[in-house]
Amino acid sequence: MAAPVSVASSSLTPPGHHRFLYLLAAVAQAAGPLLTQPFVQRILSPEQWGRVSFAISLISVGLIVILAGLPLIITRTYFEAGIGPKHARSLAGFGILQSAGLGVLAVACAGAVALMSGQFTDQLSVLLALLSVGLLGCIQMCLAVLRAEHRASLFVGITIGAQTLGHLAGLGAVTFFSPTAASYLGAFSIIVLITALWSAVAVRPGAPFEFPRVIKSALKTSMPVLPHSIALVLMLQGESFLLTTMHGPALYGKYGAVLPMALGPLAVVLALSNVWDTQVLSQHGKDPHGIVKRTQREGAVVGVALALAGSSAAVFATNILVKSPTVEQFQLARLLPSIAMGYVVFLMSTTQMVAVGKTRLLAVITPLTAGVALLAMSWPASSESLFFVGLVKVSCFAALGAIYLLVARRYGKGLVHARPLLIGLAATAGITAIMLSLPTDFVTGLVTFGLAALLMAGAAAFLFLKRRQSALSAEEKRQSDVT
Repeated sequence: MAAPVSVASSSLTPPGHHRFLYLLAAVAQAAGPLLTQPFVQRILSPEQWGRVSFAISLISVGLIVILAGLPLIITRTYFEAGIGPKHARSLAGFGILQSAGLGVLAVACAGAVALMSGQFTDQLSVLLALLSVGLLGCIQMCLAVLRAEHRASLFVGITIGAQTLGHLAGLGAVTFFSPTAASYLGAFSIIVLITALWSAVAVRPGAPFEFPRVIKSALKTSMPVLPHSIALVLMLQGESFLLTTMHGPALYGKYGAVLPMALGPLAVVLALSNVWDTQVLSQHGKDPHGIVKRTQREGAVVGVALALAGSSAAVFATNILVKSPTVEQFQLARLLPSIAMGYVVFLMSTTQMVAVGKTRLLAVITPLTAGVALLAMSWPASSESLFFVGLVKVSCFAALGAIYLLVARRYGKGLVHARPLLIGLAATAGITAIMLSLPTDFVTGLVTFGLAALLMAGAAAFLFLKRRQSALSAEEKRQSDVT
């Protein structure tokens, strides 16, 4: 195990190759449900698959509520002068206590409701999902410290343990034990519990209440994030509640079958945010060396690339993921990857607001946007129009990102560089519109996937050669200065 790194002996910005490691973590995280879904969907009945799909989505977004922004604050605290790392570890200990407590409370409340309604057996998968959310919250607190310490390899190992192995264990459970959603989630929860213990041993979090002033300051910043986080869950998860309530789990299963086309890009964005957040938060709202500007430009490029890759691969991927897919599912799969760009703009803007401690408006803007989104979703949800449900979701995230971009710039124009992010939103909309206009047959899907892959490979090669040329020029200049 690598020794913890102090701020004094480490760079404030992560090494470049850590992007690859965090992307590896994202690929591993997204690979879990993607690898298991084709098999699980065919083993389980439509109703049981709908329950599994709902539980996976609940786990993916339930973390946002239970974390309440604390991992970002832990990372920011780590880079404070003096004993920042010690404060961060103590805050991580408090966050673990909070996550575990909220997880137990959620399970208790949901369990009581299920018992009173006589549906405890039917809701067992939901209870196990809520338990997993609490455990994953504990893991995220530890990962916040690992991220600040630049211990990316251990970060990747813990992420793979919690996500990929958990889903593989769920597949094994429904294959060899019992073909039910509860069996899948039970096996998943066991793996997450083991990984949570591993992460705690690796990080050695501090005493939760050792520094009361640090906790008070963190809570002051994070409390407005709680209603914001709940509203964000409604934006990410609202359609699942609407569709399940109105039409039952089977219809949501059709929607959830292509939801990985959104969750995959979001997982990549969240993985790279481990680098982006560290770079942005370490600057404390300033940008003397252009680090924040480069980070936001990189986010815009990633958002557009994810929209292009996901939308172009949608038909090909849907044929693998979904049993007897419909035209609507193909089009929905083409649409959902564009959510990543809106989330990038939202993430860049709100991270800067956390960096300067201006979080109060989070408790107002996101709940209002979530309310509008739910109202807008309710009409297509009632008519079983899955594509338009997805269109409302993607559009509301783009709007939320744009609103926060304006709000962050209100606190300082240099906090968010609007031009690349707005260009990214426009380019993403254009790419998605083009893809939606194409036929949904397998050959067209394969061709678009191949062309997009070639285009992205060419762009990557160009950027690599350009960086290499810049590095060689800088080396030549350095040698000439020496001589």
